[in-house]
Amino acid sequence: MSTRNDILSLVDISIKEITVPDTIPAWGGMKLTIKHLTRGQQDAYLQRQFGATKMKQDAKAKQQEISAVNIYGHDAWLCVRGICDEDGKTIFKDEDIAKLNEKSGEAIGWIANEITKFSGMSADDQVAKGEITSNEALAEEIKNS
Repeated sequence: MSTRNDILSLVDISIKEITVPDTIPAWGGMKLTIKHLTRGQQDAYLQRQFGATKMKQDAKAKQQEISAVNIYGHDAWLCVRGICDEDGKTIFKDEDIAKLNEKSGEAIGWIANEITKFSGMSADDQVAKGEITSNEALAEEIKNS
């Protein structure tokens, strides 16, 4: 049986090299190393995708209001957390997000998508983009288990 120390000492964040497709101008053929997102990074990404839900109830009027707030961009954020050197150390910092947001949307979007796929989050990404429902994602996850 695994112990607490066994689990906490696991080195379980993999890295891989990707090559940007030649169809993306200026970036085509560029090789990058990406790594899996940690559980905490995946949770933060999903919160960025879906926003923070707030509920306001008015007992007297028997009404409730639900709104999603804080939904904002994430591709450059993913690149900061997922692009790394060959040792798995990230090469960007949070202050680089604004500069990455000035780069080709096609390139940054493609890299961010590769990071989510590599991190096993393709279904989460599809739900956030409205391409599939959360029920379809759950069915796919169960099917692939």
